[in-house]
Amino acid sequence: MTASFRVAVVTALALAAVHLPALANDFVPEQVFSGRTTGEGTLDLLFGKPRPLTVESMGRLRPDGVFVLEQTIDIAGRPTEARTWRMRQTGPSKYSATLSDAAGPVEARVDGATMTLRYPLTRWGLSMHQRLKLADDGRTVANRGRIKFFGVPVGELRETIWLQPE
Repeated sequence: MTASFRVAVVTALALAAVHLPALANDFVPEQVFSGRTTGEGTLDLLFGKPRPLTVESMGRLRPDGVFVLEQTIDIAGRPTEARTWRMRQTGPSKYSATLSDAAGPVEARVDGATMTLRYPLTRWGLSMHQRLKLADDGRTVANRGRIKFFGVPVGELRETIWLQPE
């Protein structure tokens, strides 16, 4: 095999790879949550009954590269809440993020089909750790969250999120 033939084969493979779509199970938040999504699930706190919840979201990528996700959250027995996520990719698997109702910055990482989020809910030791797993269909996300108080589990979130057709 000549050197020029090897170069041609490597070049053709590289060009083909550029045009291949991302795998269906790669978690890219600005793709997964772009447009309208709907979530349904339960919030189970230590001292109470599990409460059904629904989440309506609208996501868009701004021209400055910041992805904005606006959410309306309905939890049974509570007033409707609105919150906003803002995130920007800062590395191959890392995002810088804020959440309007978090008490501090959000740690966001992606590993294949899974996105992990950690953030403080209050300044007094209450925190959230979420794992969002993209299904093979590329349109469904399983969201599992654990609420902790100084490291001790006190609540759990279970939600299924669906990308809504336009």
